[in-house]
Amino acid sequence: MNTNASTFAAVLLTLLVAHMWGDHSAQTDHQAAHKGRPGPDSGTTNAESWRAMLGHLVSYHAVMIVMLAAVVFALDLRVGVTGCAAGVAFLVVTHGFWDRRWPVALFMRITRSPQWAKDPQGRYLVDQSQHWLCLWLASLLIVLV
Repeated sequence: MNTNASTFAAVLLTLLVAHMWGDHSAQTDHQAAHKGRPGPDSGTTNAESWRAMLGHLVSYHAVMIVMLAAVVFALDLRVGVTGCAAGVAFLVVTHGFWDRRWPVALFMRITRSPQWAKDPQGRYLVDQSQHWLCLWLASLLIVLV
């Protein structure tokens, strides 16, 4: 018997693993270097930046959908198509938002973390924490919608 709590745990764990694989292994070097909003001296055009972002979002969410479908069918989880669509759509929007990089920088300014913001590892960890929060929220959507 699947309860909402066990379904939520299975979905969240699956999304976390899919996130780690999709965000790090499925992403190309080009996507990682160019998906953020280009700065004036970056050498990246706005169109190139959006193409890199779109490529990353497609590969990332393909991994997400395949892994989510696999766990839903393998464990006979009681989730609906509407909930899955809502959760994945939420992730597409939020993942693309955080990966533009300026939202992470803004968040770090708002939370008064200027020294941490100068550290590439600090920016990466804040980026990942935002993604994980969104994965948690998407898991709730998938289970409850």
